[in-house]
Amino acid sequence: MKDSISCTRCGNAQFISLEAHSEWDEISCTECGEFLDTIGHWADSQAPSYSVQILNQCRSLTLQMARENRPLNNHHSNLRVTA
Repeated sequence: MKDSISCTRCGNAQFISLEAHSEWDEISCTECGEFLDTIGHWADSQAPSYSVQILNQCRSLTLQMARENRPLNNHHSNLRVTA
């Protein structure tokens, strides 16, 4: 898998491969040689955020519980006008 990383110094965008490297290997810009990150830190920053996943799951559960606890015969149905 190849990911793109851009240099903060010169703006060069380059592709890096995360599979063939160790976590402590450095990622440097191919144009100016600026140190950008390590493979391990870059992979961690691109991983999904567990706190956001938990927040979305809690929201989904709350909405599901609200739908299940809604009364079947809603008292507002008397306000409808039929032809």
